Amino acid sequence: MTLYLIQHAESKRKDEDPARPLSKKGWEDIRKVAKYAEKHLHIQVSQIYYSGKLRAQQTAQVLANHLHPTRGVIVAEGLDPLADPKIWKNRLTETAEDIMVVGHLPHLSKLAGELLTEDANREVAAFTNGCIVCLEKGEKGLWKVWWMITPEVVPNCDDTGLRLGAPIEEARKILEEAAAVAEQRIKDTL
Repeated sequence: MTLYLIQHAESKRKDEDPARPLSKKGWEDIRKVAKYAEKHLHIQVSQIYYSGKLRAQQTAQVLANHLHPTRGVIVAEGLDPLADPKIWKNRLTETAEDIMVVGHLPHLSKLAGELLTEDANREVAAFTNGCIVCLEKGEKGLWKVWWMITPEVVPNCDDTGLRLGAPIEEARKILEEAAAVAEQRIKDTL
């Protein structure tokens, strides 16, 4: 079983908007992470769970738009910031499906600590807004950290795969390679 823990993307401050939707930076970060996850990590999950808070819902929906969970996106109990991590620890013993959980601190940190060390107060991952922490459950039921990405380490790519701000030489090289492949395909069909 693979479990992906995601801290919601950056939200507006409460004094800006009491509902605390995602900020402009939050939207940009989670779209970047979701695109990267779709194109390079090939994440497949049956479902994305999120807390009832708007910022978690918006984060989950962006991820779902790119990762296409087979059973969709659903609000779930026990994911609020101060929820008991043992609720989800117990829930995870009842499933073998790969799932994604979008939530908040300190809950996600405590859940990771509980799963990995049986100590909810032990910080085992440095969660940041919009990050994904991938945990794997082994045959003996023991959890391990498989990988982690944050918006800061994901390269800025547009839909063509070019790094934003890349030198013109890099763009020219990619276009030349694409042209060579196209030319060879034309020759092969003749």
